Amino acid sequence: MELKEFVRQTIEQIVEGVAQAQDIAKAHRAIVNPSEVNFFKDGHRSNYGHAMPQNVEFDVGLTSTNKSGSIEGIGVFLGSINLGKKNDESGEDIAVTKVRFTVPVVLPPGGSAKSGM
Repeated sequence: MELKEFVRQTIEQIVEGVAQAQDIAKAHRAIVNPSEVNFFKDGHRSNYGHAMPQNVEFDVGLTSTNKSGSIEGIGVFLGSINLGKKNDESGEDIAVTKVRFTVPVVLPPGGSAKSGM
């Protein structure tokens, strides 16, 4: 899977999960990701009329495969690493690089914390 597709799917699933959780929480008079909140974070007081931004942190391994002289592609490495030796006519080199980054996301706002819903 390419990195851009992995990031897109991850954020999409988080947003959809929050939206679904909001529906369930509302039935129980709870609020997921309230809007119009004052909060204290990292030593600073903030006020958001929408909802508090969240950081989606990614720490992924990217693989690059070079098989018999041609690069096959770069993608997100998911799963375990298998080490070993296989006698094969074609040579294959696999490089794994770790990448860490953060994407700020404002999730769908729940009800207003000031009004109680």
